Amino acid sequence: MSRRIPRTTLAAIVVGLMLTGCSAGVVSAPSDTRSTGQADRRNQTDRAPARPVSGALVRFDACETFLDYVISHGVDLVGPYGLADPFFEGGFGWAVDEATTDGGAQRSGPLAAGAVDYSGTNVQVLGVDEPDMVKTDGERIVVLAEGTLIIADVTGPKPVLIGRLSVGDVSVQSLFLSGDRVLLFGTGWMPIHPLAESDLIAPFPQTSNVQLIEVDISGKPEIVRSMSIDGRFVSARMVGETVRLVLGSGPVGFEWSYPSGSGLKAEREALAENRRIIERSSSENWIPYYLVSDADGRVTAEGSLFDCDRATHPEEFSGLDMLSVVTIDIGNGLDVVDATGVLATGDTIYASAENLYVATQNWQMWQWGRAGVTDGRPDEVVTEIHKFDISRTDVTDYVGTGQVEGYLLNQFAMDEHDGRLRVASTTSPNWWGSGFDSESMVTVLEEDGGELTEVGRVDGLGRTEQIYSVRFIEDAAYVVTFRQTDPLYTVDLSEPTDPRVVGELKILGYSAYLHPLGEGLLMGIGQDATDTGQVQGTQVSIFDVSDLTRPTKIDQFTLSEGSSSQVEYDHHAFLYWAPTGLAMVPVQQWWWDEKTESGFLGAVALTVDDLGELTELRRLAHPGGDEKNWDGRAQIMRSIVIGDSVYTVSPKGLMKSDLESLQEETWLGF
Repeated sequence: MSRRIPRTTLAAIVVGLMLTGCSAGVVSAPSDTRSTGQADRRNQTDRAPARPVSGALVRFDACETFLDYVISHGVDLVGPYGLADPFFEGGFGWAVDEATTDGGAQRSGPLAAGAVDYSGTNVQVLGVDEPDMVKTDGERIVVLAEGTLIIADVTGPKPVLIGRLSVGDVSVQSLFLSGDRVLLFGTGWMPIHPLAESDLIAPFPQTSNVQLIEVDISGKPEIVRSMSIDGRFVSARMVGETVRLVLGSGPVGFEWSYPSGSGLKAEREALAENRRIIERSSSENWIPYYLVSDADGRVTAEGSLFDCDRATHPEEFSGLDMLSVVTIDIGNGLDVVDATGVLATGDTIYASAENLYVATQNWQMWQWGRAGVTDGRPDEVVTEIHKFDISRTDVTDYVGTGQVEGYLLNQFAMDEHDGRLRVASTTSPNWWGSGFDSESMVTVLEEDGGELTEVGRVDGLGRTEQIYSVRFIEDAAYVVTFRQTDPLYTVDLSEPTDPRVVGELKILGYSAYLHPLGEGLLMGIGQDATDTGQVQGTQVSIFDVSDLTRPTKIDQFTLSEGSSSQVEYDHHAFLYWAPTGLAMVPVQQWWWDEKTESGFLGAVALTVDDLGELTELRRLAHPGGDEKNWDGRAQIMRSIVIGDSVYTVSPKGLMKSDLESLQEETWLGF
């Protein structure tokens, strides 16, 4: 039975949900306040390893066992207002969006005889594409600008707009390009309960769905098919024409009973009814549902994303969220080739050409304010990592599970090399604030009988600090931690069972993104800072890491206070073109006095010579991005090299500049 929720009750629900698990106490600073200059670092032999993973995922053999599992846990977790918990997609959900020896170099397109060389998306692993807002094949530039797909022909002296397509109400964020096919990724939202807007005094929780749109751009861009899937977009990777989509979803389709009034009796009656609702549930309430529609909107296929026997769960309960990996062959259109699911959340993904790794926080992490939490934080925080075999184009197979202590910063915290996974983590994330006795570590995992087991670890990096950036290159890891100064640690991984910190460089500020330049050089992009840790502005540094035991800083470029770069949180915004040593760094800068306020929105073009010295070549701005005509839409978001030209992209348009001088040649407004 479903009832309308009184406005006063609804307010209590919403406020309560927003507060559940989101409050953390602050403990006093640790008594050991020694300098981070020489961290207390220990390898695996000096301390007990992290507690062993609970075991490989357990596969359900039939819908009966699957339903027994989810129903038994669901009955325990449901309350008088349903499964409205921030952990579940059905509640407020967690909107989570995203290195190997190839060093993340800009990917060049396949070159036929006489073809033009060009840069591609700045990816973590060469040959493993990542979704982004701009793509090119060397002849066309495809852009997502303010919800519109725009295609420009760049084969002539001037870029020419050859097509544009609005995708309606779908909020599109990124795309893949393969031949004449574009695959758009977007998000749709639906209210959990169909209440009239006049009944709400606060935003009501919504459930999300992933939107995929296949577009043919061989002529005028046209939608071919679209797909909707229950859940939220985590990330995706593409190898060849095979796309692996990772999404998270929660229980759906429940018409909960709510207390008819105040008092214990009303809540107990609602709770009892909600438990009966859970007990009557079917697999479609727990496994994501999908719809495929043709260009006219007619549904051509629908159903559960996968069968119950393609679902698994960790031995230790990890919630009722479903993490799904979906295989799509973009060359054959928008069809689900294969799908599999794990009853867990997914936060961060990393992929090589052969394997996909999905990292998730353990269930205890999401139980803040509940059992196992002291001093305002969980007693133990670990990250579980699930490995999937993606070497085949028609199926994704679960391989094994492992775990490391602490949190992962982003996808660059994972790297596969010689069949092993190296992981950088921090015991306390920076959003906990100061005062926690944090440390960072690098752990090496190796597959053994369905488990990713720890074979080596070095810890004690950056006491009281957090990881701000990390990069793995062949047998080395480069880890930047920060609180007041920026120690750059070099970790020797040539002996996987005995990783060791062999070098350390302390400088002011921090690097939020590290990019290998080859020949023992490493570029860091982040913020300059005072000796007390106060950030001063965008900083680009060049490090000589040819000798791991003696990392040194060769050169540094710093913008004035009030500047920042998108590269600090989105590596796709960065361009490094090795043939000419060109680095394009988008920047935002504001300055003001008592009478005026102005800013610069554009990109700084730097060159790096063979000795690692930086030179500012030019600052590029689109119309409205200079200090006289400031317009937020003029912010340069991406840079692409095609032949002897550089193309910069903003929501306002596309600018072509000469590769050597960076002088503007033409402008195409969107």
